[in-house]
Amino acid sequence: MSLGALLAVVSLVVVSLLFGLYASNFSSNDKNYGSLAGVIVILLWLWLANLALLFGSEFDAELERGRQLQTGIAAEEELHLPYDTIGGGHVALCVA
Repeated sequence: MSLGALLAVVSLVVVSLLFGLYASNFSSNDKNYGSLAGVIVILLWLWLANLALLFGSEFDAELERGRQLQTGIAAEEELHLPYDTIGGGHVALCVA
């Protein structure tokens, strides 16, 4: 497991716990939005969960960028990841 994946899981758990605390104790969505409050709360939680996962993937990308810069590979514009085998063929993976 990469450090970014671990960070994403930990941040997702923390965000979920804090959002659950907020939704159960401090918000009055049911008074403001009526029956649509559940949909709004779920969509807000999905957005926060997405941010937590993106945070972990960006952390991994920056770690890889730092490793490539230390080895002398110019990684300012895009990352040059090692070749991966998909279906028997070799595919170069580049992250811009």
